[in-house]
Formats: sequence, C-alpha cells, structure tokens
Amino acid sequence: MSDNQSPKALNDLGDKYFYGQETTRNIELAFTYYKQAADQGNPVGLYNVGKYFFAKDEFKKAVEYLQKALLSGYSKAYLMLANMSLEGKGMHKSKKKAFKYTMDGANLGDTDAYNQLARYYQKGIGCSKDEKLTRKYYQLSADKNNREGMYQLGLIELDSPKGKKNPEAALHWFDKASEMGSQEAIQTVISLYTAPHPYFKKRSQAFLKEMIFFYTELLARNGDVPALEKVASDYLEGTDVTKKNPEKASDYFRMLLALDNTIGYYGSGICHLLGCGAAKDGKVAIERLKIAAERGYEKAMTKLGDIYRNGILTDPDPEEAKKWYYEAAKQNAPEALVNLGLLHYRADIANSSPELAFQYIESAVKKGNPQAYYWMGIFREKGVGCDVDLIQAEKFYQKAISEGIIAATYKYGVLLFETAKKQKQKRKASQQYLQARDQFIQYVGYPQKATANAAFSCYFLGQQYQNGLGVTKSERRARFWFETGAESGYSKAMIEMYRILRDKEIQPAINWLKKADEESEDSEAMYELGLLYLNEEYGIDKDLNKAKYYLERSARLNYKPALDRLMML
Repeated sequence: MSDNQSPKALNDLGDKYFYGQETTRNIELAFTYYKQAADQGNPVGLYNVGKYFFAKDEFKKAVEYLQKALLSGYSKAYLMLANMSLEGKGMHKSKKKAFKYTMDGANLGDTDAYNQLARYYQKGIGCSKDEKLTRKYYQLSADKNNREGMYQLGLIELDSPKGKKNPEAALHWFDKASEMGSQEAIQTVISLYTAPHPYFKKRSQAFLKEMIFFYTELLARNGDVPALEKVASDYLEGTDVTKKNPEKASDYFRMLLALDNTIGYYGSGICHLLGCGAAKDGKVAIERLKIAAERGYEKAMTKLGDIYRNGILTDPDPEEAKKWYYEAAKQNAPEALVNLGLLHYRADIANSSPELAFQYIESAVKKGNPQAYYWMGIFREKGVGCDVDLIQAEKFYQKAISEGIIAATYKYGVLLFETAKKQKQKRKASQQYLQARDQFIQYVGYPQKATANAAFSCYFLGQQYQNGLGVTKSERRARFWFETGAESGYSKAMIEMYRILRDKEIQPAINWLKKADEESEDSEAMYELGLLYLNEEYGIDKDLNKAKYYLERSARLNYKPALDRLMML
C-alpha cells in the first residue's frame, strides 16, 4: 500500500517509527519508508536515509545519501555533513569543511544554518571569531521568526555593556522568542527577575513576584513540568500574587495528568473532591489521590487522611484516616503528625493515648508547623499528655500568632483573662486583663474569625468594661460588646443584655432571654424567665404556671439556683 503514497507521506511514516511518535520506535521499519521516498528522488527521503545510516554508524553510506540530498539543494543535509565533518565521521575531521558546509546551507536561507554559522563565528570554529558576523546571522535567523535566533540576540544584548545596565533591548528579543515557545528564553527572563538584574533592584517585591509568575505561567503553557506543577498549585491554593482560580488550576492539572504526573493526579483529585473546576465526584477524587499517595506524595496521603477523618464525600473512618496520616508521617509530613495527635487527643481511634497525642504534636512543633504551635499551647494549658505549664502555653500561643494562626489570638486572650482572675497581684492582674483585651479586639477584627469565638470574645470584653477589669469601667462600651456578642449568638451575652435593659426596656430585655432559651436552651435564661413570672417585677404580672415551666426546665439542666427556687415553692 505504501508504494502508492507520496514522498511526504512516506517520510512522515518513517519519522513516526524513527522517533517513536505514538508508537514503538523501529528504525528498520522507518528505513523502508524513507528508502521508498528516496528512490523517487525526493531530497528529504535521501536525507532521511542518510540519517538512518548515521544512526547505524554506517557513516560512509550516510555521507553518500547526504551528498545526493545536497544535489537537490536540501539545506538540512549541509548541516548534518557539517556536524559529521566536525566529528570526523565518514570523512576527515575538519572545522573548515564544517564551516563551508554550514555557509552553503546559510546561502540557501536555512535558519538553522544561520544559527549554526553564528555559533561558529561566536566561537571561532573553522573561522576567526567575529562579533559582527555572529550578530548578523542571528539577526537573519530572527528576521525569519526563528526563536533560537531571537533568543541568542537577547543573550548578546544582555551581555553588552548597555545590557548590563539596562536589559530592555534583551527583553525585547527574549519576549519575541518566548512568544514562539522558547523555554530557554522564558527561563532566562525569570532569572532576570529572580536574581534580580541590577536594573530591577529598585522595583517592589510585588512587581518582581508578579513578573516571575507571569513568565512561569508562560513556561507552563509551553509544557515545562515544574512550571506546570507550580502554576497549578498556585491557582488552586492562591498566593499573595495569584488569586485562587479553580478553573485554571484544573486545566493545568489536566495537562499534568496527561503526562502521568503525580502532582497531576493529586491536583485533579482535589478539584473533583471540592467540585472546583471539575465535577464534584468523591470516587474519582479518592482514586486519583490514592494514585498520588501510592507514588509517595505526602500531600495526597494527608488529604486522604482528612477525607476519612471528616467524612468528606464518604463515610467517616478514623482508622483509615490514621493509616494515611501514618504513611505521611513516615515522610515527616508535619500536618499528618498534627492530625495523628488530634486523633489520639479526641479518642477517635482504638488505643488512643494523651501521651501519644502530645508526642505527635511535639514532633510537628520541632518541624516548625504553625498549627502544631497552636495545639501545643492547648496541650500545655490543659495538661494533655504532659504537665500543665501556663508559661509554656503562653509562649506557644504567641508563636502560633506570629505564624498567622488566628484561633491562637482568641485562645491566648482567654488564657490571659483566666490567669488574671486568679492573679493575687493587682498590678499584674491589670496588665494581663489589658493584654487579654487587646487579643480579643484583635480577634474580633479578623475577617476569617470563627463566629462562636468572636461572640465569646465580645462577651469577655463586655465583662471587662462592665467590671473595670484592666480598663476603665464604661457602661456604654460594656453594652456595645455584650450586644455584639448577643447578636453573634452567644446566650450569656443575651442574658447580660436582658440585665442591662430590664429597668427601662423590659420587652426587648425579655426578648433577649427568650432568644437565649430558644436558640441555646440556656438554663440561666430559663431561670431568669421563671423569676420574672414569679416575682412580679419590672411590670410583669405574676404567672405561677409560666414560672414553674421555666424553672423546671432549668432545673432539669441541673442549674442549682433553679433547683433551690423550686424547693421553696
């Protein structure tokens, strides 16, 4: 069937087998197609047969066919003969002959020959070094949109006295080469912003990071695997330079997946897990994460642990979570160590142990994990697997705060507040209360704060201004903080709002008590409601049935004042 094919089709088939394109490499089969094209007098076929004999180390035969290709004016044959001449394969080694072959190819307008001739002039191969002629031939190549010529012109400009002060002319050529897909040009530009070049030293870090990411993404689009991994991860997680973009992340992870890349499996699994940039599909997510995990990628192991611990798109399975966290921990993954510690701390697994919980958190602390600092603060404060040590707890909370762990701000504030309450020295207590206030205010101001903890913080602040704990008493500020805490859903703050309002605005005051009862079943709120209907105060008519209803409910929750009051009825 190949007898009726055109020389181009025959050469294309030969290339497929010669280079192993989408098939097993087989240069003997490639030769049969190349030879058929050559037998039709096709210059590319003649060249390819020469290439085949070169691969077989039959250099004399290679020269024979390459010479035939020359007679048809096929420029690539000149370049191959030039290289053979340099190496002394099939002919006497001769730099001058290599130069002549290359010049003949350049005279036919071959851009690869232009580049090779420029290199010869640059290094003095078969000729004298000549900077002007080097530039001339790279320029001829660049003028024909050859990316190598453009890239080399950029290097020449960069190495010039002017370029050492201002690389803009070099960047012009690097950018043109980059647009044509030159990975070397893109990497060179990245290095100029990374070092950075003296010309950019006065530019802001934000500008330099943005430029590095721009070119890294360009490198990724041209198939560079490390760049693909970085850009995909940056779009998935977001950075100070790049906002989260699940769709772009998913696209880049798909490119990595097509390359059978481990991070591609991990990222694609995450996208399917979260339904970001891909359909939400727990089965696919877990399958792909397991492939990445089984290849030793610790982030995938840790994420599988999270999936089974939290029951994300699957049933919760703490033991399976433990298995994956343990595998990641063997690779010293600090997040996995923290989570193993929490499985033991919360007694979610068989044979859990506070001592093991402490040991895992301590190991993560040694690796500098910010979350580990936070949990070590809690463990030291509560004596989990260790002795209570409030000084150490304070230090770990401070360390966690310095590492950006927002929850530690709240926890540290509570520790300071509770320590101040027990402090016998008034001056020291006042200082601790003041520090606590600062922590609570800082926590409430965080956009990422937990609603419940923010409400508790407001309640503590209300208490401080109500009682003058480290601050000047202020009914107005106390009301502000109690009301903010109440609106955020904390029942104790709602009860304080009742006490603030009951003398002048009894109905709004009662509404706060009822809200605390309905939303939180707060026993103290029930008790206060019972007293209202029992004592005929604040203009409320006595209603013994309502009083008993609220007091009995409060008593069932073991609220002692309610139990005592019922015994008196």
